[in-house]
Amino acid sequence: MKSYRPFITENFLWDFPTHFNLKEVSEFLGMDIDPTTQYISNSAKTIMRNDGIYWLLQRKHTHELVALISLSDLDLKNHQAALMITFKNLTTTEKKEISERLLIFLRDQISLKTILINDLDHIVQENFINDGYTTSNNNILKRS
Repeated sequence: MKSYRPFITENFLWDFPTHFNLKEVSEFLGMDIDPTTQYISNSAKTIMRNDGIYWLLQRKHTHELVALISLSDLDLKNHQAALMITFKNLTTTEKKEISERLLIFLRDQISLKTILINDLDHIVQENFINDGYTTSNNNILKRS
């Protein structure tokens, strides 16, 4: 997973939490410095073990952190993982841009068939469903 950075889209830079200023990450996460340091350290270990991936997304023109995407419990053999996304102050168009790039990564680059989700933004979920993922309940997206 360590080679999947940075991603650059029209409006965003996607990179690992270790790439960003500790104070900015702390403010984005709404955590004190010590727990933020632990979070960044744990995310780096997860990425290095190929157990998942974490990206913080930064607006290119303002350098503001606006999203966190985490893919955990990654099982490439069975093509599944858990996905969590946190957005802050994003428009529908921006969410769509992010979800389109994320879909390419999950579908084409690592071939995920099953994605466990919890409270996924409706714009992202709709984009996945429009691209062939189905949902039998609100917690799993499947692609045949």
